[in-house]
Amino acid sequence: MRNRRSPRRGDRVASPVSIFCLGSSAALTSGGPWSSLLIDGRILLEIPPTAVPELYRHGLDLARIDCVFISHFHADHTFGLPFLLLEYRLRHPRATALTLVGPPGLERFVETLCDTAWPDLRAAGQGLHVPLTFVEAEAERETAIGDVRFVAVPVEHFDLAAFGYRIVYRGRTIAYTGDTGPCAALESLLEGADVAILELTHPRPTEDRGHLDVEEVAQLVAPLVARGATVLATHMTETPRPIAGVTFCEPGKTYRV
Repeated sequence: MRNRRSPRRGDRVASPVSIFCLGSSAALTSGGPWSSLLIDGRILLEIPPTAVPELYRHGLDLARIDCVFISHFHADHTFGLPFLLLEYRLRHPRATALTLVGPPGLERFVETLCDTAWPDLRAAGQGLHVPLTFVEAEAERETAIGDVRFVAVPVEHFDLAAFGYRIVYRGRTIAYTGDTGPCAALESLLEGADVAILELTHPRPTEDRGHLDVEEVAQLVAPLVARGATVLATHMTETPRPIAGVTFCEPGKTYRV
């Protein structure tokens, strides 16, 4: 199931993929839902507190979600998980396991988070009783989840264990940075991607080494734009100046790639 070959463009003809934006705001938001993207209704990138309400608001099927990729353990990327799991326990029972992908310590983190959110369930000896499969990220090692393959790439986000992901799905390579500052790993993460999804926290140049700013993103994506890759930006505190070839994600919009 695993080997050391880094995912490249799929071995079969690429098929269209839809990416739905549930939210595109960074942790400091003026009211927009936090950053979360849903690929083909199946693959969820991050699970912020606003994710479940946005899924309902847009009439999306919670039962279709197969896996959730978590880049790191900050609240705007994870605190929606207890609400999603409660939905599966009470309103949308799962016949198959939901796969959670995230940094080392993922299973313990999820257990603690859910116990904090719903302590009465644990006290009553019930728990959430949702079938889960935990996949802890292993740097630069290919992993398969059904028809989805990915490699986790360590990135620099303050002092946290944080990962970007190169996901190969339906013949396309989708590179997702998660939250990151400028670092050498981004070049290999983005190289050759058909679709690149980058964080763009700062609309102006900044000394923040844990996030990217508009000038850093423009420089990173120039080679991708030059060869016609699709480039999406998310995790924004406010909308920055336009960047040639970059689409700024908007909540409620679908991007077909």
